[in-house]
Amino acid sequence: MSMARSTRRSGAVFLLLGMLGGLFFWATDPRMGPEVHHDAIGQLDWRHALYVVRGSPENVIDAANQTTISTFVGLAGSAALMIVGLWLVSRSQRRAGNRS
Repeated sequence: MSMARSTRRSGAVFLLLGMLGGLFFWATDPRMGPEVHHDAIGQLDWRHALYVVRGSPENVIDAANQTTISTFVGLAGSAALMIVGLWLVSRSQRRAGNRS
């Protein structure tokens, strides 16, 4: 396997992990994320699963204030992974084009 191909693959993995990380931090944030259900509706209710993952605090406003900083740090880390992945993907394509 060539170095350009492995660099491109690493960049693609970083892009995917950055997107998944951003989605996770968005979904688990009580303020910015989607609405949740306190009671399960049906067998597979993903909004109730989010309620379980976020925890069930007594005061929703306190929970939102406590998780804001960790959400911003997580989103910044995910954005950094996506930027590095995009740079790796574009870097390998430019070098491969110059060598031919």
